Amino acid sequence: MTERAPVRADERPRALCLPGSGCRGAFQIGVVSRLWKAGERFDLVAGASSGTISGAVLVAGLADDGPDMFRSLAKTPILGARYLRTDGGPFGMGSIVRSALQRFVPEERIAASPSELLVSTTRASHFLKSAIHSARKRISAGEQSARRAAQDYFSMPSPVHELGLTSRARVIHSNRDRTDMHDVIVASCSIPGLYGRLPVLDGEVHIDGGATDNTLLGELIARGARDITIVTPFEGGAISPTLFERERAPRAPTDVRLRILSPCGTIKLRHFDFDPGRIEEALSIDVRETIVAEAASDEPPQ
Repeated sequence: MTERAPVRADERPRALCLPGSGCRGAFQIGVVSRLWKAGERFDLVAGASSGTISGAVLVAGLADDGPDMFRSLAKTPILGARYLRTDGGPFGMGSIVRSALQRFVPEERIAASPSELLVSTTRASHFLKSAIHSARKRISAGEQSARRAAQDYFSMPSPVHELGLTSRARVIHSNRDRTDMHDVIVASCSIPGLYGRLPVLDGEVHIDGGATDNTLLGELIARGARDITIVTPFEGGAISPTLFERERAPRAPTDVRLRILSPCGTIKLRHFDFDPGRIEEALSIDVRETIVAEAASDEPPQ
């Protein structure tokens, strides 16, 4: 990886972080629409999995249409024989997401945006090989070691995120480098099983970006961001470092200001839940703003 030149303080980008959260992304797209109407703009917008949909809408300057886009996603049946041809199976999430992107968020608008959109995906083969290797190492280390790791869980860097980095399974894509951002976004949302035909990018199968990096906080900080807004659907402002780990409070270096926007109450919408009433609640629920300024920490951002 090529090292980036240091960013001057007066050139620090303002960033938005949109972690993946399944159908609870309705909350994110509702908040993004309100931020847009309030005149807020961001230099960097980073998303994983379902968070990439909200990010694409914002970057394209079409955030006003975001709630309608999410409603259209929710109204489309995800099971049907028609998907056997397009998706290689009865689940049609790939086609549904792609059709909504084509209808509401033209790729030309994403490419021409003054804001940079960053999207994480996971190289399936790299991740699988590394996961098997890591599992073998954990088994050989013994049960006592496993218990100790579990006790230290919340004070340690995310093990799955670290695995994604060391195995080169995580990939960060940018609308500055690619024009096929619909393909990238579909790949970032792709969960094997729900997405029958897995996307291929640059000759490799890619799956859900949240598998290896659900926040891209580290990437935003590496690009010079020191003012980062996080939109999370979890009450209290918690986020998941990866899709395999429990939500926790985000951490960052002391020179980074985290502004966390989360729901004032518990969202009833579940991870895979297309109930119209619960989606409307998530789109319109009141938002709590929390500013995080932590004491000095040597731990990497999560």
